Amino acid sequence: MADLNFNKEFSEKDRLMVKRRELLFDITEYLEKGFLRKGFNRDFFDYINEISFRMLNGGEDYYALFLGDTLREIDLNQAFPTASVLKGNKILFLFNPISFLFLEEKEAIALIKHEILHILLKHHAREKALKNKYRKLAINLAMDISVNQYINHLPKYTERINTVNMRFDINLKTGETLEFYTEAIHNAILEHPKEAEGLKESGEFNYEEVHDRWVESEDEDSDEVKDKLRSTLQMASRNGIPDEVLRIVKDNIKGEVSWTDVIRKALKTLPKGRKKTVTRMSRRQPDRLDLRGELRNHIPDITVAIDISGSIDDASMNDFLKEVLSLSQLYSESIRILECDNEVRRDYKIRTLNDIKPLLKRRGGTKFTPVFRHLKEENLRSTLLIYFTDGLGEDRIEVRPSHHKTVWVVKGDRISLKDPMGEVVYLKSSKKDPGNASYGIEVMRALLHDWAR
Repeated sequence: MADLNFNKEFSEKDRLMVKRRELLFDITEYLEKGFLRKGFNRDFFDYINEISFRMLNGGEDYYALFLGDTLREIDLNQAFPTASVLKGNKILFLFNPISFLFLEEKEAIALIKHEILHILLKHHAREKALKNKYRKLAINLAMDISVNQYINHLPKYTERINTVNMRFDINLKTGETLEFYTEAIHNAILEHPKEAEGLKESGEFNYEEVHDRWVESEDEDSDEVKDKLRSTLQMASRNGIPDEVLRIVKDNIKGEVSWTDVIRKALKTLPKGRKKTVTRMSRRQPDRLDLRGELRNHIPDITVAIDISGSIDDASMNDFLKEVLSLSQLYSESIRILECDNEVRRDYKIRTLNDIKPLLKRRGGTKFTPVFRHLKEENLRSTLLIYFTDGLGEDRIEVRPSHHKTVWVVKGDRISLKDPMGEVVYLKSSKKDPGNASYGIEVMRALLHDWAR
């Protein structure tokens, strides 16, 4: 019986290799003569179906079912072996046979998983939000290392965290957000421009072009796109969810805003004055052992702006206050509170929960610019601004930020600003909201909850 199973598996692998060899011959003819034989597309997709069948039998049924619910097309001009485009009620899964057919079976499966995880992590939309602030190469590298850390057997030319770290002399870790990776790589490229040029010119692919087909994707907040992705994820999950996707759910869904992560990152970048230390001699009088040296004190100023406009309901206001309370418990220094609507109404500091004042009576509409102007006038350059809002206000900020960083905490599913000039975090709603910014992950989470029962 064991011999029969072995012979069957060997026969299937042999059949796959024969198909691949025949298709590679066709590609060679195309590269030499400029045309493909009639029937190539059909035979290539038969080859893809064979790989999908192998995935089903090999424990990769989640990805095989996902792929089976997409519309597959061939693009001989795209820069990377695989790509995807979200259009209406269709997920287009694109293959370039010229590069895809040179992949071994495990590598081909790995790149299919790679593209599906891009979709699951909503990288098509997140790339658009980042492209006006960061270099295209940084975004592409960040997106790829975000998904590649969960995948084995990738082709050698794909970028991973360790290759990016070595190339740019940085120390990225697993489990960080796309936005964190993008900013870190962007800064590293500015410091190592030669390495960036080398990556674009000497690699298997120009990494500035690997996701170019994505620009054709429609708005992922459209009902058609959301419904299609939701149904595809539900179909893919009918036999269970693979371990790496469970890890992604754990890494990317953490309930409310993680203030410890925000503060941890701010501590690394916002020095405030100096502190005495016994581990360093006084630089001015090194012979005086009784004098303590100094180190930079990485304790940032934190400013919390609370939108008190009429568009914020009582439930949202209570949510904002809960977040401020949890923040004040985690942070030992004083926090500056700004209450604002179409202007800054009150500015005060808190150190304990007892210092928080009842909110002023709500007034007019929302404007974001007054807070940024106020910070500039008060010369609060090193502050970390955390802005609580429903997201509905101006479409642009009229004053260029002079402070270090802004984190927008939005009670809703969008922000009106075309360029928020900072990180946007969406608070989870108390209701089931199909428009949640991370709906792909939320579907997975809901399925897990149902199975647990």
